[in-house]
Amino acid sequence: PWFFDATAIHCKSEMHQTETYVIYRTAKECCEANTESDSCIQESQDSHAPFPFPIYWVRPNQPPPGGRSRKYFPDLSNKLNCVYSLRYEDWMMTDGYEGYYLFDNAKDCCDMWYPTRTDCPDTGSIVTPDAEDEAWYMGPYQGSNYYFPDFDMNSCARGRDYPAWMGDNDYEKHYLFVEGYECCNKFFPTSSNCPYETDAQHGYYWESYNERRPNSEALPTILNETYYPDLGSDTCIKGEDYPDWMIKDDVYKRLYLYKEKEGCCEFWFGHASLDDCLAKIYESTPSAVADPTNTTAVLLAMWYPVIEDRKCINDGNTPDFMLEDGFSTWYLFNTEEECCGTFDCSGV
Repeated sequence: PWFFDATAIHCKSEMHQTETYVIYRTAKECCEANTESDSCIQESQDSHAPFPFPIYWVRPNQPPPGGRSRKYFPDLSNKLNCVYSLRYEDWMMTDGYEGYYLFDNAKDCCDMWYPTRTDCPDTGSIVTPDAEDEAWYMGPYQGSNYYFPDFDMNSCARGRDYPAWMGDNDYEKHYLFVEGYECCNKFFPTSSNCPYETDAQHGYYWESYNERRPNSEALPTILNETYYPDLGSDTCIKGEDYPDWMIKDDVYKRLYLYKEKEGCCEFWFGHASLDDCLAKIYESTPSAVADPTNTTAVLLAMWYPVIEDRKCINDGNTPDFMLEDGFSTWYLFNTEEECCGTFDCSGV
């Protein structure tokens, strides 16, 4: 999928997209929805790695600047042995490191890193250290099949449909495995049915969910929903007007923003309160004003508490102090439900 990068002013497509909430099937759809630039589509296509989408059969003859060839190198995260592959980490190619980590023959690697091992080098495959580079070195499809922990099944599965975060930010070193027993030994050593899935996925990973429909055919609509907790109401809100502090860094995003209401409710209010939380979920719709750039007009259209009357209203007569920075976040809300979830509305 594609997403709009406001800094680059064009759309991007990455193998492991995490915390990207507005996405599109094609660069054309993404550009038309976000910019009037005539060059957006071409710049978008030029920017992405050579994923073999049927409508974009572009695959450069060379990988990114620097390239790479097969080398022996130490797999420091999983095998703890020397391996022979293209999949060493980018930093191993930089000046000052290459001579210590990349070797043309196995003996040099083993002598430096694992001189006491009698089984060096390891002749098997490795867990890919930099999965985001796969598009340049794998073919014809980007994205290999990996064994990965499926915590809902208490076992390991195989395929390309592992959670995106497992292939991002170095998590792949710990969660993606080329051999099933490696995944099982690490995460489910006592399971008698591990791995529970061994068949490889072919083609696009989403085809198994959409009956292998061609790329030109419209796919079913998948709602792009976001849920975040409303601690005052003991439930979650459906909407994208969450407080800015909930997205101030990656840790906060993972804690507060959810794509499934069940995940939000269970994490914040517990399994025992799951049904009650789900029953109370409500949608927050940002206030509609003629000029959304008029901050005062936006704030005046929001709900605010009348504390002495124990109710929330949006009559446009918001007290001045509630409009000030530092107060509006705590006193102004897009819906009556949000306002009453924080303040007492028993007088209504």
